[in-house]
Amino acid sequence: MTKKNVGIFLIMQIMNVAFSLDTVLMKLASVSWQEEGLFACRTIMILFAAVAVLGFYAVAWQAILGKVDLSQAYLNKGTVVFWGLLWSAVIFHEQITPFNIAGSLIIFMGLLMVNYHE
Repeated sequence: MTKKNVGIFLIMQIMNVAFSLDTVLMKLASVSWQEEGLFACRTIMILFAAVAVLGFYAVAWQAILGKVDLSQAYLNKGTVVFWGLLWSAVIFHEQITPFNIAGSLIIFMGLLMVNYHE
């Protein structure tokens, strides 16, 4: 793996972390909506942050697609499942079950099979 490839891989992982954090923001917005209502300042700010993260991700994704094959980009996007599990355990103290791990592995193996079926 060249230095350029490592750099692109790290950029894609940063993008995936940002994308996975959007789900955290949406969960926080949902809680805020239930507790304070849709038009509460906190709810609106969280929703705005979530949309901003998605905007950043969309622009960064388009830039990455100019440098990486689409199949490689989608394979790397499979790590979002891992990041989502990590955030659920660390931030929300949710239990990660063997089924969660098995499901994540199945998704990742499916991505590998689709991209390296030769």
